[in-house]
Parts: sequence; C-alpha cells; structure tokens
Amino acid sequence: MCAAGSRPRGFTLLELLVVLVIASLAISLVGPAFQRLLPGLTLETESRKLMALLRHARSQAILSGSVVAVSQDAESGGLLLSYREQPYLLPGRLSLALEPGPAQGETALGVTEILFYPRGDSSGGSLILSLEEGRSEVIEVEWLSGRVRQGTLEELEEERARKEELAEQRSEDEENQQDQEDEGEADE
Repeated sequence: MCAAGSRPRGFTLLELLVVLVIASLAISLVGPAFQRLLPGLTLETESRKLMALLRHARSQAILSGSVVAVSQDAESGGLLLSYREQPYLLPGRLSLALEPGPAQGETALGVTEILFYPRGDSSGGSLILSLEEGRSEVIEVEWLSGRVRQGTLEELEEERARKEELAEQRSEDEENQQDQEDEGEADE
C-alpha cells in the first residue's frame, strides 16, 4: 500500500515505450556496421583454418614418414590433401590460389602442389585467400623449415626484402672480415 500523497514506484507505460523506441533505433543503426565487419572476420577465420590444415599436413608427414601433398581441387576449388578423399571447401565469397614455392614446380599432371616431407621441411609455396571485395590474406609455407605463417602480400614482401638485405649485409661483413684476416697474414 502506498501512503496518502506519495507516488508509487516504477515506470509508466509511456516511459517503457520511449526506452524501447530508443533501443530499437540504436540496434537498427549498429546492425549495418556489423555486416561490414563480417566478411573480414570470415577471411581471417578461414585463413586460420587453412593454416591449421597445413600444419596438420606437415605433422602427418612427420608422423607417417611419407610425403603429404596439398593441392587445389580442380572441381571445387578447395584444398585437397593426399591422405584425404574429400577436399576442404571454402565459403562461397572466398577464392583460393595456390602458388608453388622455390623447391617445387608443377607435377607431371600440371597440378601445383605444396609437398611436406617426413623430415619436416617442404617444397614451399603460398596460398592466397581473397574476398570478392578485393581484400586478401597470404599463407606462406617456407621451403626449408616447413613453417606456416600468415600475412598480407605487402607484409610478406617487406619481410622478404628485409631478410635479403640482412643476408647481403652478412655476406659483406664476412668478406670484410676475410679481407682483414688476409691483410693480417700478409703483414706477418
């Protein structure tokens, strides 16, 4: 019971309706923003799945003691592993391109493959996963170590250039050191 002259506690129907209208407007404005984020999330999710698939193929090669080949299925466009019958299929908005590495060309059938060897190394190569809108991710398999890593084309090119620059600098340092040793021997 309420005392005389005091107002009951709670919200009126009008106040509840105003809150519901404001909440529905906020949701309708935020919804399209989430739709723009979803393709990027799909690309990132699929690239992580493909990285896991490649790492699994490498582990399978090491454990089984035999070569595991990863190729692109001509019919579905998905990834086909030599020890599986069904290819890994991508969502419809994504496309996949497989490029061979420096240690592997194309096979006799003209199919590009990334090979994982029992020692843990690979033939190298890369997968380029692209959205219809043009955004893409690159998954690279290093030929010497079989290491799988992810990035954009620009990031991987910058890293390659940096590694080449370091290698050139090391060779110059080694040459300078050899010249200094040769001069030291000539002085004696």
